[in-house]
Amino acid sequence: MQNLLIKPVQSLTTTQLAELCVYLNHEYRKGSPVVSDESFDFYARELFAQAPDHAFFSLPQPTDTAADNAKGRIEHPTSMLSTDKAYELSEIKTYVDRCHSVASTIGMKPEEVKFRVLAKLDGIAGRLVASRRQLVTRGDGTFGNDISQLLDNGLVIVGDETRDGVGEVVMPTTYFDENLSDDFAHPRNFVSGAASATTYSDAALKALKDGAIHLVLYRDMPVIVVSGDELLANLDELVLRTKESSPYPLDGTIIEVESDELKAEMGSNNRFHNWQIAKKEASETADVEIIGETLSVGKTGRITHVFTIPPTELSGAVITKISGKNAKYVKDHGLGIGAKFRLIRSGLIIPNHLTTLEPVTPNIPANCPCCGEPTEWLKNPMTGINTFIACKNISCPAQQGRAIEHHFKMLGIDNFGSATIQRLIDNDFTCFEQIYLMNEESFINIGFGSGQAANFVSEIQRGMREPIQDKFLVASLGISKLGRSASEKILKHFRIEELGSLTESDLSAIHGFGEKNSKHISESLAARRDSLNFLLSRGFNIKHTQDIEKELSETSANGSLSGVNIVFTGTMSGNRDEMQADAKVKGANVQKSVNKKTNVLCCGDKVGQKKLDQAKELGVEIISETEYWERYKD
Repeated sequence: MQNLLIKPVQSLTTTQLAELCVYLNHEYRKGSPVVSDESFDFYARELFAQAPDHAFFSLPQPTDTAADNAKGRIEHPTSMLSTDKAYELSEIKTYVDRCHSVASTIGMKPEEVKFRVLAKLDGIAGRLVASRRQLVTRGDGTFGNDISQLLDNGLVIVGDETRDGVGEVVMPTTYFDENLSDDFAHPRNFVSGAASATTYSDAALKALKDGAIHLVLYRDMPVIVVSGDELLANLDELVLRTKESSPYPLDGTIIEVESDELKAEMGSNNRFHNWQIAKKEASETADVEIIGETLSVGKTGRITHVFTIPPTELSGAVITKISGKNAKYVKDHGLGIGAKFRLIRSGLIIPNHLTTLEPVTPNIPANCPCCGEPTEWLKNPMTGINTFIACKNISCPAQQGRAIEHHFKMLGIDNFGSATIQRLIDNDFTCFEQIYLMNEESFINIGFGSGQAANFVSEIQRGMREPIQDKFLVASLGISKLGRSASEKILKHFRIEELGSLTESDLSAIHGFGEKNSKHISESLAARRDSLNFLLSRGFNIKHTQDIEKELSETSANGSLSGVNIVFTGTMSGNRDEMQADAKVKGANVQKSVNKKTNVLCCGDKVGQKKLDQAKELGVEIISETEYWERYKD
């Protein structure tokens, strides 16, 4: 199918488009999507334009792979259908008018028709049969696959698990970002792979043990109920509210009638419920040509293509660069200098390749662009497919630079950007230990000005003087799979000075650490023991996780924020994680986003007006960072 992907979509026949849509949906459902969601919709809409009655559109898109179809097939008691999509306000108005028209046939006035608005979760649809503790995927809508093994291995049910229900298997975005984003493109890909696996990977086992894979029952999700007029007048605001209140990745906003009588009257077709629709964001596109290419080497050695395009305005932002994602993606889509492709700004945030219009032979480097050592392909741990190109030379200057930059960024020590670090490396200062030992004269001797030198030294001293939680020091070592979250879990059981001596069995005994990760982390900590001991010898003002936990348990009940639901937003002058930790010690429940339970919104700089308006609408008290520290001193 790769030869079809690199052809202009207008040149594809109906048969080719149908084959491509089936293939892309198959790859998406097995957890290894070949294109973005927008790209799939792009091909599907072109197929619909050519052949609206094609069989591809007559049934729900299957949610399982051919490999799964041979095992555990279970018939649904009632069909599980897909959801119709709308991209424009006019399409939602047509839907509302249709609902009002049908309502009038059963004696309901337009103002009596209410609509439920809720988040459309981006995961794997499934049906829970409570009495049998059985979970079945949507499949083709009539038959689905049994994935009940998830229930036995740590799947968390969000909602009333004593009743049958339909929901979505998903993963919280924050967990994915902190633990899995280096290896997987999207939480849905990971969840899909875990759901279809007969033998779980270490990453899947850890996620299940961490309680990070959820079945969210739609019936029990937060909803906003509005009239048709309110829906049309406030559609953008309603979409934003559902988006900001959800901890999960979303694929749009569901709108459905509330009345069961009206649902029954409107009925369904072979593919959709007529009483329900999903509002999707139609992203603006532009056709562009790649005019430049840079190969970036990360701190773990992975090499990423960064493509330069002529300045292009999309949705109010001027875009000049776009990531190639990974070497497999670049190769599959024929990306490189001279290639022409369609650019899309997904969700009005991230610029992405949509489809290749004119491919070229891509540049997949056989040697590291930084050190010249041979590169090698690395497999995606979930799919087992060669996906990434990497330099394995641990002395590669680019990896050293990324590691130093990561270290100082994790500790909140400013002034050490990529240009500064590159000059340090060029002068043989290749690790953070050497930089801590430098004085002003050392910086001046390699070409920095006296003012810069003084700022470097004072900033390092500030970083060591101000309180910092131990998990940041550990995470700053740059060990794969040992970010802040994993570090904190370990530090709840062991003091930071003990970490260099931990064994694989020590770690595997901690909830959430699989065998492979425990082995890797214990070996990596042993290898970095000298670096960790060096940091501990520098006199950092360390706040130990175990001490924080003890203090929290002793004081939270009587703390100045006891029982208060608080959200921190905007750019703070200090470390936001430290502010959140302070609030927890004082008894607060720290929330990720504003909702009807929020009591206080603490704002730094650059807070979005919509978030402020939402807080005001909900009656949430809004305070500044300064007011927080003045009010909650104890």
